[in-house]
Amino acid sequence: MTTTKTSSTRLDRPTKFLESLHLRINNDNGAKAVFKRALSGEGRHIRNTYSMVLSYLEGIHERQQEVWIFVASLSVYYPQSIREKQQNFGSSCRGLANHAQSEGADRRFRALLDTSLEDIQSPLTALVRQIKRKEVRIDYPQLLADLCQWEHPNQYIQDNWARAFWIAASGNEEQKRDEKEG
Repeated sequence: MTTTKTSSTRLDRPTKFLESLHLRINNDNGAKAVFKRALSGEGRHIRNTYSMVLSYLEGIHERQQEVWIFVASLSVYYPQSIREKQQNFGSSCRGLANHAQSEGADRRFRALLDTSLEDIQSPLTALVRQIKRKEVRIDYPQLLADLCQWEHPNQYIQDNWARAFWIAASGNEEQKRDEKEG
């Protein structure tokens, strides 16, 4: 129970941030385009988001603000209902692998786990694009909170994602085996 409460508290600010942002830009296609362009990683496009996000990011270290803007941009590119079901990005990647039925998703996910925060935007964006095509769910508040802890020395976020990815994979293999035997 303590873990759920801690997890919930850890997700409060990211959830409020993303909900507020989506309410603010809901009917503004120009603002949505600004966030989608920010996914390019170019400074000028990221700076264009500042007028819409910096007031929400008071008290967050500048380096972490980049992560918040990046996840906000992903959430505008592929909108999801906020806080529908808690899951980490490893679960989302497993959903992609299940739809894709290829080794590519597994290979890309393995590479992502070894990527530094500084270099994560490009491979993560590529995975989100594929996830969008397959209409797999992404929990953006969880993704945001996880990326903020990505460089923790224990790499517990990477471990959590890996567990979610491969536990789901082993469950699917058991289910397929049971269906063949039954």
